[in-house]
Amino acid sequence: MVGDYDMSAQQNVDQKVAELLKTLAEHADELQALVEQLIELKRTGVLDALMIVVNRFEELIHYVFQDPAIMRLASLGVDGTLGGLSKLETQDVINMKASLQELIVRLGKGLTPDALINPKPVKGIWGLLSALNDPDVQRGLGVAFALLKALGKTQ
Repeated sequence: MVGDYDMSAQQNVDQKVAELLKTLAEHADELQALVEQLIELKRTGVLDALMIVVNRFEELIHYVFQDPAIMRLASLGVDGTLGGLSKLETQDVINMKASLQELIVRLGKGLTPDALINPKPVKGIWGLLSALNDPDVQRGLGVAFALLKALGKTQ
């Protein structure tokens, strides 16, 4: 009787392992991409910085709540944000949320840490004119001008 129980338990474990391997095989591309992203985060030091925050989270929160200057700054930020949001209509908030989500997605896909750390300098007027020929720069300027126009309409 005990031998049957051991065999049944082993079959259950084998079935779970088989299901896990099947799931891993079905998502191999996603897992490979995730591993590559983790390697990049580790290589750039971002992962180490995040681990410091995670491991010292309680200490950081304690420090933040003890520092009056940080609390005043946070209070001003929250007050300003809530004050501005209270003047918006529901549809405006929904549109703003969708716009911010789209902006974050686009920045996440198009921006690398290296591009911020080692940007290609634009030298002089000719360098600026050359950069303006880049379709990506043109689209980015289009977004920037759309934001500026939206700000200008409210004045």
